[in-house]
Amino acid sequence: MLKNDMLEQWDRENFFHPSTHLAQHARGESPSRIVKTGSGVHIEDRDGNRLLDGFAGLYCVNVGYGRTEIAEAIAAQAHELAYYHAYVGHGTEASITLSKMVLDRAPAGMSKVYFGLGGSDANETNVKLIWYYNNILGRPQKKKIISRWRGYHGSGLMTGSLTGLELFHKKFDLPLSQVIHTEAPYFFRREDTSMDEAAFTAHCAAKLEELIAREGADTIAAMVAEPLLGTGGIVPPPAGYWEAIQNVLTKHDILLV
Repeated sequence: MLKNDMLEQWDRENFFHPSTHLAQHARGESPSRIVKTGSGVHIEDRDGNRLLDGFAGLYCVNVGYGRTEIAEAIAAQAHELAYYHAYVGHGTEASITLSKMVLDRAPAGMSKVYFGLGGSDANETNVKLIWYYNNILGRPQKKKIISRWRGYHGSGLMTGSLTGLELFHKKFDLPLSQVIHTEAPYFFRREDTSMDEAAFTAHCAAKLEELIAREGADTIAAMVAEPLLGTGGIVPPPAGYWEAIQNVLTKHDILLV
């Protein structure tokens, strides 16, 4: 087994860490943690520190670490068939079965499953499908996407634009012109503290109406939003928020993703 100091040296010399000051990391001026194992909701680093993983990886380790039955199922599938594409009608027992399992548990109205590799490419695909939808309806001008400040939707060009965090825009020439942002439903940090939840919900809906009026409803295809803000602070919306937002979007024929 490699020693920790050698691993840390290799890490600083070779590994491009996202959302990290690369020069400081390479010089050893910023902290480094090498994670070794995980079990349940805990991780353990190479120094023996056992930590509660409140982030669940990046919100994606939803069944916990160290699930041997899942590891064994992955290994069995890899031995049988590790990969095959789905283009021009190709499928596998695993992909077909999983599609049915997802739809069996999904809300009414969902009819197909499209698999992505992660959140960024899934949201890029969402936007492409929305643009395609408006093109075939003869509405090529209806392409803008509304997102919210503090929201997170990925780190690509389109998804980084949808992400409402300056870190993902600054010095990358983002957001793209097709993306516009509205206020985050962050009740705890509202500017006007005299507003209760109902008033703040009405305020957020009014801000959305103002944005749509300014840009033109005939130019806006969809609004992309997390059920609750994740990277933006693990923030649930105020009471009545989604009903109010959906009413605005429905009135202007704007999809909600």
